[in-house]
Amino acid sequence: MIKLRNILIAAIAIVGLSTSAWAGTVSLGVTTSLLEVGAEGSETDKLTAAGANVADTSIRKAAVSDETFTGSLFAEYTTDTSYPITLGFEYTPGEADIASSSRTDTEGSRTNIGKAVATQVTRTAKATASNFNTVYLEAPIYKYLYFRAGLSSMNIDYSYNVTGASNSGVYEEEIDVNGTNLGIGLKGNTAGGMLWKMIYEETDYDGFNITSKGNSVVANSNNITGALETSAVRLSLAKSF
Repeated sequence: MIKLRNILIAAIAIVGLSTSAWAGTVSLGVTTSLLEVGAEGSETDKLTAAGANVADTSIRKAAVSDETFTGSLFAEYTTDTSYPITLGFEYTPGEADIASSSRTDTEGSRTNIGKAVATQVTRTAKATASNFNTVYLEAPIYKYLYFRAGLSSMNIDYSYNVTGASNSGVYEEEIDVNGTNLGIGLKGNTAGGMLWKMIYEETDYDGFNITSKGNSVVANSNNITGALETSAVRLSLAKSF
């Protein structure tokens, strides 16, 4: 993703400095979005007995989502041709909470403890998404109507912590995920020369896989697999040069 982004930025710069036969327009702007981030996943256990894996039918599944307003910055280059193509890069600062939850259990037994002891255990899970980036291409369909396709990336900061005695392990992971961005919308120019866009977009990210740390039985672990997607309604304004 980073290499592709750098190649695209370099290509925009090279084209922008080329001869008038390949003239075009550079635009710098801002975007506001109503963004929904959704995730679904499942957790399974890896248990051992006498050095061999033991099948565990305990599979936990969940699906969560959250909405937030975001702001982003973008820079793009549009060719001055009969069929104008736009190449650009967009960055969204800040973060969106995907999920945050906590529960307290009373455990009646503990690993390596012969006598059952009632213990209060609090489990807290939290996930946030940040650093949304997209390298994109836009092309006209008819009059104001256009479509957008791109490659996106973002960071997921996931944590699962336990307060009290427990042998279930914890998660502390920062995940980089990449995805495909597609959208359709309207765009044009105001009388004052400002570029405007209104668009609906969806981004489908690759799946992720994380493994717990610190289980009381070293050979045991928990594993989470999941998938992410975002959808957004967006309004953009830009100054063209």
